Amino acid sequence: MANYQKILRLRPEVRDFVRNRAWIHRGDVLVYQPSVDCPAFSTDRSGFRHSSFKGKQMSLADCLRHERYGLVLGASNIYGFGVTGNESALPSLLAERFEFPFANLGMPAGNGRNLYSLLMDIFARAPQRPAALVYFSGGDYSSFCKTSLCDRVFGSPSRQQVDAAVKERGGNPNAEAQLPALLAFTSLWTTAIVQACRQRKIPVVLGHDTTFFEKTQANDLERQSDLGKAMNATQERQFANHRKFGEAFYNRRRNVAKKIDVPLAGWGLENEVGFIDEFHCDREGTRLLADSVAETLEPLLQGAASQPELTATA
Repeated sequence: MANYQKILRLRPEVRDFVRNRAWIHRGDVLVYQPSVDCPAFSTDRSGFRHSSFKGKQMSLADCLRHERYGLVLGASNIYGFGVTGNESALPSLLAERFEFPFANLGMPAGNGRNLYSLLMDIFARAPQRPAALVYFSGGDYSSFCKTSLCDRVFGSPSRQQVDAAVKERGGNPNAEAQLPALLAFTSLWTTAIVQACRQRKIPVVLGHDTTFFEKTQANDLERQSDLGKAMNATQERQFANHRKFGEAFYNRRRNVAKKIDVPLAGWGLENEVGFIDEFHCDREGTRLLADSVAETLEPLLQGAASQPELTATA
């Protein structure tokens, strides 16, 4: 990512995230290190960041036991990398707004296939359905830009798999030739997540998460952090992919939302959101995105409240 020597000098509060950044495998999927407890953040026994509700730290298991709860699915930007305090991550801000907990299900480069699998597990074992679900598909795109590879069903290889995948193909693939598979992949799993929620009468919102590369002008802190300046050849390819294919990916996200008639929150905030590095919103940017999600979700929750059968046990 960015020049972290500069970022840590300008944002010393990010040091805890760098010191404690570790992943483990669950099957072939990466999750964050479980049971981390440091001044900036903490994770539960499954590797999910704790959310906050009325001053209490909430694990995923705590949320599922609650009478009413929501879920937020996404990648490391939704996890809140660099945003200090569990109470300042997006799921906790939604809990503050709606007065019930939201579980933080942000995974490293979490893509639609993996997040759908996680959701199916929750549906199978939770005593009652969630009151709301918010899904961000940015992990589909960030993984593609990093690897230049995508399968239309299974997605991009993980960071541990990418070297083997490149070797199998005899070198770095042509990202443009892989773009149709990315668009098919994100369409497939976004639609699957929304359909699974609708079958269970769960209000669902798609979130429009973007990166530094969609901004037309950097702010002073972003310029001082050298955001967007590649540090090596791998980043040069990754950053070039972000700049080249963003319009196609985000237009597909918007078109899918229209096709399946699901609200999309956060569109148009690209230049208002501040970034810690190229991919992770700062505290103020997280609040802006959370406010947009809340404004979009609120009428859906009001509609569900007027239909008692939508709050029944799953």
